[in-house]
Amino acid sequence: MNNKNIPNILGITISYLLHPMIISSFTFWYLISGPVANIENSNAVFLTSLFFSTLLPIITFLVLKNRNLISDFNASKKEERLLPMSLGALFFLIGFIILREMDTPKLIQGIMFCGMINTILAWLITKYWKISIHAISLSSSVTIFWIFGHAHLVLSLGLFLTLIIARLFANAHNILQIIAGLILGITSTFIHYSILFI
Repeated sequence: MNNKNIPNILGITISYLLHPMIISSFTFWYLISGPVANIENSNAVFLTSLFFSTLLPIITFLVLKNRNLISDFNASKKEERLLPMSLGALFFLIGFIILREMDTPKLIQGIMFCGMINTILAWLITKYWKISIHAISLSSSVTIFWIFGHAHLVLSLGLFLTLIIARLFANAHNILQIIAGLILGITSTFIHYSILFI
């Protein structure tokens, strides 16, 4: 193996570990099963959240890849991201409506709603510029954890730094695209969550 490829392979590996779908699944699982939410039907709520935030997007990517509408599972080309992102926003919307119908606590509904809003904002930006969806997802989840009272500054900064290095090593984004994603995820999630769900 060429030593020059090691940072790239490391960056890609970490990027998969910090993939938006994994981050979203972990966020829902941890907060739904934790004592803060205090949800009686927590399994049904988690499975609903998992289905609309993760499983449907994965199925969508597989179908789009099979039909050659995207070149890889990261939708690396800016133009290829628009269709899966628009469908992802629709999935978040449906998930949010179902969580409301299930009378899920507003704190959990807010996670799905912010996922929808952040996906729409990312879609609007991506039409003109390739912003980091990894960064939006991670910073959104970190913000939600802070809102739930899990404020760990060193861990949060460590995750952000790890993501920045990984995405640069993977040659997926430049530093401005990653920083913009982090800022968007934090500000959008904090504003929408605080105004509508707290």
